[in-house]
Amino acid sequence: MPFRSLWFQLALSAGGGVWWAYCFDQRPGVLLPLAAAVPVFAIAAVPGGSLRRLLLGWLHGLVAWLVAVPWIASTLEIYGGLPGFASVLLLGLLALYLGLYHGLFCWLAGRLLARGDALSLLLAPAIWVALEWVRGLGPSGFPWNLLAYAWVDVPGALDATRWIGSWGLSFLVAATALALFLLIDRERRRGAAAALVAVAAILSIARWTNLDGPPGDERRLDVAVVQPNIHMATAAMVDGGPDDQFADLASNYQRLFALSREACEPGRLVVWPESAGWPYQVERDGVFAGDLEEVVAGGCSLLLNSARWDRSAPEERAFNAAYLLTPGSGRARRQTYDKMHLVPFGEYVPFGRLLPAVRQLARQAGGFSPGDEVRLLDADGAVLGVSICFEIVFPEQVAARVRRGANLLVTITNDSWYGRTWAPHQHLRPARFRAAENGRPLVRAAITGISAVIDRRGRVLADSPIDEAIVMRAQVVPLGGMTPFARAPLLVPLLCVALAGFAILRR
Repeated sequence: MPFRSLWFQLALSAGGGVWWAYCFDQRPGVLLPLAAAVPVFAIAAVPGGSLRRLLLGWLHGLVAWLVAVPWIASTLEIYGGLPGFASVLLLGLLALYLGLYHGLFCWLAGRLLARGDALSLLLAPAIWVALEWVRGLGPSGFPWNLLAYAWVDVPGALDATRWIGSWGLSFLVAATALALFLLIDRERRRGAAAALVAVAAILSIARWTNLDGPPGDERRLDVAVVQPNIHMATAAMVDGGPDDQFADLASNYQRLFALSREACEPGRLVVWPESAGWPYQVERDGVFAGDLEEVVAGGCSLLLNSARWDRSAPEERAFNAAYLLTPGSGRARRQTYDKMHLVPFGEYVPFGRLLPAVRQLARQAGGFSPGDEVRLLDADGAVLGVSICFEIVFPEQVAARVRRGANLLVTITNDSWYGRTWAPHQHLRPARFRAAENGRPLVRAAITGISAVIDRRGRVLADSPIDEAIVMRAQVVPLGGMTPFARAPLLVPLLCVALAGFAILRR
């Protein structure tokens, strides 16, 4: 009877949204995420018609995203130069858009749940996965906080992704939530219990078939991650700000290179985070390039981020690039990878020619162009698949690096935009899932933290505190072979799209 009360339904939607958001907290644990999506299925089952379910689901999503990503508003205000009210308004518009996916799910799944047959209960989670995949498509896709990421600490969850990927795990999370919700229905309780047992069996099998074998004679690579703890700066530091700002810039530069010289040893890979050398550029600042050569002369390889300029095209283009400098005879040998998935309104302006007045949030002046190919970087036999910042949240793009031959994954990022919020922790989770999906160790370098070394099962072997300048050393084993997910990363989402289409036609 409470489900028929509008006030109860509103409280369920808003409270469920808060519950959902806290599943992406710093350490959500296990119990809270297990039932993360239960309120969504409860909303999809409320009486009152499809339009009511759509609006209640939309409210659930709106609250969930407002609570989960409030750091977007502060970033726009502090670094984008927008007034506070405008930043909050833009956050609200983003939450309204993302919340619409929750509303569409409740609208589409409502009548399926009313049918109550086993096939309908299988199709409902597929609808969720299909919508989640669509949310990440296109240049402006935003596959942040996938439902699967709520289970980051659930035993066996990361192991299962080597077979079914994050989207497949999202299906299991949704199926678990639906089964928990249906336990209140006596007629469906037996089927719900069977579904819970099936999910538990899948996770257990995935875990026990992915155990680490005895250490072999695999070649190990020494890695040192430099976390210089350089916070975001403003354009005034470059364009002629106060003397103390220039002093901070010089201090950051000195600390960065002091840590790098400390980290450099023959045969070691030293990894800088994104924007660590800003505002200096490898190809335009001779002193900076000379200091880099001095570090590499110590015998290490150095992976760093800098703008790269292409003058061969009719119009000069800039790329957000990763440079790998390796020791050579005379000057260091350079390899580059250009970031392929840029951040809208951060690294480029969509329809920029039509919107010339829109300010960019990128540090470097001018808009970036996207890279057009996956380039792997060779660091003394370790083949690096590099993802720059936001690229790590796209599962199929990281899998493409593995299919090309990457045996070690690296992601470099600048999370100083967000301070001590949930954002650095939320950004770390996709890196753990990409490692587990592809069966590859992963090295993460963040300019203010959280830097981490992650093993092939997605476990964090070493990490760094936020707002601390350190050098984190570790040994990793580059791995070959391909997981089922790496071979066919889109198999599960496309299958779910087909099932969702069948469910809509059946509805």
